[in-house]
Amino acid sequence: MKGLEKKTRLTERWTRWKRGIRLLYLRLLRLKGQPGEVAGGMAIGVFIGMTPTVPLHTVLAVLIAFLLRKSKLAAALGVWICNPLLLPFVYFLDYEVGRIITGTSPPSFRVSDFSIHNLIEPGWDIFYPLFIGGLVMGLVLAIPSYFITKRIIILYRERRRRRSDRVGFPAKTT
Repeated sequence: MKGLEKKTRLTERWTRWKRGIRLLYLRLLRLKGQPGEVAGGMAIGVFIGMTPTVPLHTVLAVLIAFLLRKSKLAAALGVWICNPLLLPFVYFLDYEVGRIITGTSPPSFRVSDFSIHNLIEPGWDIFYPLFIGGLVMGLVLAIPSYFITKRIIILYRERRRRRSDRVGFPAKTT
């Protein structure tokens, strides 16, 4: 009986995840503004989401979107590409890419020398490649996210406009 209950809980979780992803997708499609503005906001969010600025992801993305006159809501949604579940994997990838680009070697930790000083000392050696890798990976993902988002929004709005014309109601999207 335990196996069935466990399977049911996993199915319920998966259903919630699918519903949440679909909700984010629909919110993105229904955002007001030109497709380029919405796609630009999404690209900004994806870019910031890949950088090691965790407590400030959303604030930075919305601020940059505001300054560049892009969709602030799309920027906030784009940040969630790096959600708490994916964060360790994203940071590991960022660090490895940054380490390759900067040519640094990973710091060594010795259990025998365990102290606060030895934990803090390699901070810059870890943060610098992590930050550089985050910028590179952010750029690598932001560019296609812009074009993919723009295309999806254009197709969605065209389909919605055709459907509303067929029914006889004017489309509300711009």
